[in-house]
Amino acid sequence: MRPEYANAFGLRKVTSPDGELLEVTLDVTYKYMETTMTVTPKGVENISTPNAEQVASIVMNRQSAISLRNLLIQTLGVD
Repeated sequence: MRPEYANAFGLRKVTSPDGELLEVTLDVTYKYMETTMTVTPKGVENISTPNAEQVASIVMNRQSAISLRNLLIQTLGVD
């Protein structure tokens, strides 16, 4: 069963040949176990398989990524 809220996040970055950060992509995904009923010679079996569904992909330039970081720090505080 798919979760109600996205529960997995991934981060990708694109850099120039000289190492300068050009953009950051934040991927938001549901990860869950999908259950199906299968008939086998032994009878009916539940088979669970991992599944993932992408919800959003947010592309940010360097400044917007820094702004998001600062907003998270301001909201959550620093440990």
